[in-house]
Amino acid sequence: MAGEETIAALAAIWDECSSSARWPALLPVLRQLVDQFQQSADDDTRAEIAMRITDLLRDTDPDLYQKLITMRKAMRAGEAHNRFSTRGMPSDAELSAAWQEIRTREASIHGESITTGNITGTGIAIGQGAQATVHQHFYEPRFTRYTDIACPRRVWIETPRIPVVVRLTVQRPAYSADVQELTLDPTQTVRVSLQAPGFIVLGPTVQPIAIAADADSAPVVFDLRPEKVGHTSLTFDFFQGNEPVGTAVVAVEITAYDVIEGAAPAPVRPLAFGKNVEPPDVVLHIAVEESPPSLVFSLIRDGGAWWKTFPPVRIRQLPESYAAGLYRSIASLAGSDDPVVKEVLGRRLSIPPDDVDRSVKNLGRNLWKSLIPDDLKALYAAERDDWANKTLLILSDEPHLPWELVWPYDEGGRWSDEVPWCCTLNMTRWLRKDGRGNGNEAPPGRLSLRRLAVLAPTYSLLNNLSGAQMEQDVMRDMIAQRGLEDVSPPQPAWGSVIDLLERGGYDWVHAAAHGNFYAANPEADSALWLQHDRALTPDAIVGPEIEAHLRAQRPAFFFNACQVGRQSWTLTRIGGWANRLIGAGAGLFVGPLWEVRDNTALTFASTFYRALFDGETVARAARSARLAARSTGDPTWLAYSIYAHPNARVAQGA
Repeated sequence: MAGEETIAALAAIWDECSSSARWPALLPVLRQLVDQFQQSADDDTRAEIAMRITDLLRDTDPDLYQKLITMRKAMRAGEAHNRFSTRGMPSDAELSAAWQEIRTREASIHGESITTGNITGTGIAIGQGAQATVHQHFYEPRFTRYTDIACPRRVWIETPRIPVVVRLTVQRPAYSADVQELTLDPTQTVRVSLQAPGFIVLGPTVQPIAIAADADSAPVVFDLRPEKVGHTSLTFDFFQGNEPVGTAVVAVEITAYDVIEGAAPAPVRPLAFGKNVEPPDVVLHIAVEESPPSLVFSLIRDGGAWWKTFPPVRIRQLPESYAAGLYRSIASLAGSDDPVVKEVLGRRLSIPPDDVDRSVKNLGRNLWKSLIPDDLKALYAAERDDWANKTLLILSDEPHLPWELVWPYDEGGRWSDEVPWCCTLNMTRWLRKDGRGNGNEAPPGRLSLRRLAVLAPTYSLLNNLSGAQMEQDVMRDMIAQRGLEDVSPPQPAWGSVIDLLERGGYDWVHAAAHGNFYAANPEADSALWLQHDRALTPDAIVGPEIEAHLRAQRPAFFFNACQVGRQSWTLTRIGGWANRLIGAGAGLFVGPLWEVRDNTALTFASTFYRALFDGETVARAARSARLAARSTGDPTWLAYSIYAHPNARVAQGA
């Protein structure tokens, strides 16, 4: 009945709607939705159309939405006085007659002829003149739901079973272990995945949640058994299809003594993200578990219908230590130095370009050999041809390892990939949002590229980068050719750059500069070097002026500077440029993980932008840029880490 109630309530308030300033835009769309409702005999289709009407009014005219909801409730209670001959809900005949009267009256007044269309997708078309024609792709419904998690915050190690209940509610819950606001597609099932270090999960770790039109979801229950005393966190990842739509985190203490503890409300972290983008073909979620130290890989594809978590990969060395040694090796290779000779003997020994390439390949193959689960290797080997050219999103809690460099091969010698995953696949990364300020809930599908700031400093004490000035010239030519607005500061001095970030008015920042990364203090010491040898560090991205713009505009940042793509841990969270910017709201971050050469860095950047302006997705543009920058003996082409939705595109002038 929910569909009929919405259509009846809309008819009841129809005459009042004409006073709305948005009514000329809403009118043709609502007419077509009502026509489709009346022409359909399928209950599910009719319910979906009613939901689209409700969401359309909610998102475009909140006042009309409130009138619709109030009228619907009144009619349901039998209390409404309206155009129908009876109080409350009208009969089908009365409803049809009312709509016929509305359409006949309006046609006689305006002389309009209405063409029925297929109302799917996003946007609103406003016709001019006598005929209002509705085309495809108008409005995609969205629901807002809130996470309601019932979970004890302290549990006794001897407790045999702890039930954790998860549901999605229409109203914000007053008592929940963590409240997250999720924007959902009502036509897709939500899947919630639980990671529970310190517990044994007694049942499936991934469970589906069906979304109801006007009601809270049915609850799903995870049964846990405490395994280890100490503080831990339960992480609930919510997906629709392949897309992450939100994450809730609940801190729990497992005690050595019996306790009585109820769930306590947690602070709300609002979420805001765009969804108008094709989901990635494959999502590889990489989680870190502390006890025992391990990496847990989950593969999600086929719109979320196929979801597999592989056995944990035990790690005997801290990822940051392993990554530090790997980056030292690559940095030496970038300078064509033999890393072993340089480390042991303290002197340089040049190595041939072909040997550099083979050494980089071996580093990537070692990542494949050591870190990728055997079952995932076997799956990739069996489906290798199908994986080629697919979009891959790496959704990782692990900030140190260069997953772009993973280079698959068969230990039996039957096959080996010619290039690593970042070039066989259209691959990007994203940092999952959690309770410690890491990451963001979801990457946007559209990136505005209209107001561009270019930062290309010169130096007094540091070596000047001739390539940076060339890169600045290329970017300025691009601004002129593409009709962009140049919002660059006159000089990229520290104060001028902070002024730019606080003032806003930009949607893309490109820097060609020196950079450094310091794992011991990644927020305060990792530097993008500006004019007069001043360092811009990630901890400068703070404050309401800067963060409000990042959250609202979701701008992009391309830092073409050595090492700025690297991350490490601070006291409480991931530190470095990527997480600082992404966590604050940026929609894209591109930066090298190690030292890069001027000429190939320029080739990568210019190819990347050219592909974006030609309409390519971010992942395809990055792949094209890597291959264009590839040259013998130069690992620059593999240095770049791209944090974005793989299928995001730029919208010029958006």
